[in-house]
Amino acid sequence: MMKYFILLLSMILLEAKVDIVVSPSCHIDELSSYEVKKLFMIKQTVIDNQVITVLDNKDQNLYQEFLKEYLNKSPRKMKVYWTRMLFTGKKVAPKKFSLKLVNSEENNNTCYMSYMEAKQKPQEWSILRIK
Repeated sequence: MMKYFILLLSMILLEAKVDIVVSPSCHIDELSSYEVKKLFMIKQTVIDNQVITVLDNKDQNLYQEFLKEYLNKSPRKMKVYWTRMLFTGKKVAPKKFSLKLVNSEENNNTCYMSYMEAKQKPQEWSILRIK
């Protein structure tokens, strides 16, 4: 019994805290959880007159945690959603996060939004407050 308790406790402590982050060209400090959901499901692309490009994280564990915490969806539900959007021609799923992509010269003025652990955040990016 004690082994299971220790295993459960260690899983809780090791669970990554997912933060929503934005690139330096974004002038946003906080968003509602509803706005985050709309942005990452590409139902909305503009906040405060800024066009936002969302990026998914390549880390599958972080992706699953993000889906659970912010979108209230399972990975399977999201896959079905993006498949349906792609086949209907309405939307394309966000690109996977790449520092090389966002740091390239032609993308310096693009407002990017993604999610990651605070320790992984590029130095010049900022963490959004979610209300």
